[in-house]
Amino acid sequence: MTIFNSKFSRRQFLKGAAATLVLPHALASGPRQVPAGASADGEFDLVVAGRGTPAQLLQTAMAPLGGMGRFVKRGQRVVIKANFAWARTPEQACTNNPELMSALIKMVYDAGAKKVAVWDHTCDNYQFCLIRSGLKKAAQNAGADIFSGHGQNVYREVSLPNGKKLKKAFFIQDALEADVLINFPLPKQHFATEVTLGLKNMMGLVWDMELLHKIDLHQCIADISTIRRPDLVVVDAIRILTSNGPKGPGKTEDTLQVIAGTDIVAADAYCVTLFKNPRTGKPYLAGEVPFIKNAYDLNLGEIDLAKVRMKKVQGA
Repeated sequence: MTIFNSKFSRRQFLKGAAATLVLPHALASGPRQVPAGASADGEFDLVVAGRGTPAQLLQTAMAPLGGMGRFVKRGQRVVIKANFAWARTPEQACTNNPELMSALIKMVYDAGAKKVAVWDHTCDNYQFCLIRSGLKKAAQNAGADIFSGHGQNVYREVSLPNGKKLKKAFFIQDALEADVLINFPLPKQHFATEVTLGLKNMMGLVWDMELLHKIDLHQCIADISTIRRPDLVVVDAIRILTSNGPKGPGKTEDTLQVIAGTDIVAADAYCVTLFKNPRTGKPYLAGEVPFIKNAYDLNLGEIDLAKVRMKKVQGA
């Protein structure tokens, strides 16, 4: 399968800020396999697609959910919360796959969206992040605007009545006002929370990320998703970073998967199994990671994959 369209320099670019991100774990029960055809389209909570090009993987993952038309209606404005905080190349698995981003944007437009905006809060210089990752070109060629939340003027202060530790936050206004919010994380090892997945990816919509570390990082990550839950989660697990995350460079693994679903906790519970817990040598369990358990305790999703309507599908 084709993972990347073009070649990028592998020269390490080390300009930028200190890492301030986090990650998830999986669960005690094994995933429940739903036989093909057992449910009608749109009746699954989570779909794992393997085999194919990035565009094919996305199509394969979205079809059992009912297609993008289930989530995006004609004339709507869509925000995609991507992952491009670091000035790295696509091959280094620290930022989203450009081909998959392009395919996702095009699918959203094909469903009838009026406008698509792609956002992240960069840690390295935003111009270097956008160019070196290849995502600026990919987004713009697909017809989307792409922005970095490096200026406080793009945020709006909101209260979190359901947050346990985080009670107020400055959240990117465009994500608050969008008709549809799509969370587009990239699974990575993380020095602070062992892994970073969908729940952690939402942290990039908040202005003062350092403050979350001072309060209670794991609980704040869960609290953030009480501001606005994503309407759809599309996990870019084509190539994942398995060491020295989240910035890398580190070891990578071509897992060649795209995971799509409506339940951010279930998505993290599955994706964390792609990583081995160094303490046990076995795949992580979701309950081993505090912020996933915290999100479950806030009723943000299902942590037990045995209770999730999940389907694994392979492309042609």
